[in-house]
Amino acid sequence: MKNKVIQLINVDPEDLKNEIISDLVKELKKFSKNFKPKEPETWIGRKEASEILGVTFPTLLDWNKKGILTPYKVGNRVRYRRSEIEKVIINSNKKASEYN
Repeated sequence: MKNKVIQLINVDPEDLKNEIISDLVKELKKFSKNFKPKEPETWIGRKEASEILGVTFPTLLDWNKKGILTPYKVGNRVRYRRSEIEKVIINSNKKASEYN
């Protein structure tokens, strides 16, 4: 590994500090443009899932078996991730547009 040497000649400590802060602010601005905080996962029940998707309970069960949806059991209740429901809708819209 090669050592790097930095020499500071005639540099005021305050100027150095200001330069470092300025560079940090620039990097933080770049980071904040690309940063998207993770939203907490929203869980929905079968009734809400069927209403969103516009399908019946038997269709939900069929989609569970086919792997289209992933059900999560919480005690004696079945829950779905809202993000997964939205992906199913988006993917179905893509497939429908392919046929038109």
